[in-house]
Amino acid sequence: MTGGLPHPLRTIVPMKPLAEAKTRLWDDLRPLERQAVVLLMLDRVVAAAVTATARGTCVVVGGDEVVREVAESCGARWTPDTSYGLNAALWAGMRAAYADGADATLFLPGDLPLITSDDVLAVIAASDGYAATVCVRASSDGGTNALLQPAGTAFEPLLGERSFDKHCEAAAAKGATLVTPDLPRVAFDLDTRADYEWAKENVAGFAQSVYDWETWLNRSDR
Repeated sequence: MTGGLPHPLRTIVPMKPLAEAKTRLWDDLRPLERQAVVLLMLDRVVAAAVTATARGTCVVVGGDEVVREVAESCGARWTPDTSYGLNAALWAGMRAAYADGADATLFLPGDLPLITSDDVLAVIAASDGYAATVCVRASSDGGTNALLQPAGTAFEPLLGERSFDKHCEAAAAKGATLVTPDLPRVAFDLDTRADYEWAKENVAGFAQSVYDWETWLNRSDR
């Protein structure tokens, strides 16, 4: 443990408000179904991070009151996004973590439907005691689906097109030791309708979980 922190690693998960999440790619889904999928994935990502580390070590940045409710119910903390853009919000969260005494930060996107706590532990192990930068490439588009950065060699995130390559280049420029583990469950993100249909057909319980989250969203006493 570092200082008074419950764990030396802080995980940061940026989110959009629920009504805005995945709209560009999934405009053919019913809004409630799309929102249910978004919350299902957020729940899995946050639960994996919290189980691997400790309650209060994962911070969800941005979203809305529904996102906040789900994040906090999983043991994460929530903070509004007061920055301009994804990279700025993530960088602000990273700097706040280092200022609090965290040894490292871990970026995870909120759309990893297969991730487990074992995957988060594998990322942590690859860092060799938070000495190395760890970057996991998205299998579909060359993006970044996990980025662990030690405090001493941290650089501003570069999420967007070719972000995996850009992060590798930035780590080299910082003189950081870089590890790029093969973690298929982390590498799979749910970006397209084809990804969604694959998950429904191949991930046990996924379709039922979507229905359950729709039911949860419809509850009047939420």
